[in-house]
Order: sequence, then C-alpha cells, then structure tokens
Amino acid sequence: MVELVLPGAGAALVSLLVARRGQPTRLKLTSGAEITAWNCAWGMDFGREWEHLTLNMSPRLRSADAAFLSAADVVAARDPADGRMLYERRA
Repeated sequence: MVELVLPGAGAALVSLLVARRGQPTRLKLTSGAEITAWNCAWGMDFGREWEHLTLNMSPRLRSADAAFLSAADVVAARDPADGRMLYERRA
C-alpha cells in the first residue's frame, strides 16, 4: 500500500524557502529570535501537522548557523536585502 504525503500546515513557508535556495531569507521565530536561511531541507513526520526544517546544512555554509526546527516555529520571513515581507503565518 502506498500512502500519499499531503502538504503540512507550513507548505507555503517550505515552498518559499525551496524557491529562494541560495538567497538569504531572514526568519523570525516564535521565541523572538531570528535566523537567516540560505537553504532548507524539509520533511514531514507521520501524524504531524507541521513540516520540520533543517536550515543551512545542504550545502553546509561555514558562515551561517545551522538550525533544526518546526515550520510552526517561524512566524515571518523577510528578504534581508530590501526588508520585503515574504511570509507571515496566519493565526
């Protein structure tokens, strides 16, 4: 039996990060912290609503912090070059 993997609640964020691979995207987290994402590998755990994200690891960037988090942890994404809002999580 083959199961279909449906997009999670963070599908719009995942699509944005995949499309911007190699370009910096500034993410604001629910904790108030911020991180710059240069690339994103993602997956979906069985029974979970939100995707998990691995940032800045594929390829690994020495100048960028790596992070592993849930898409639920991201509240907003901006283009750091011009400050343009790229993503805002709806409540």
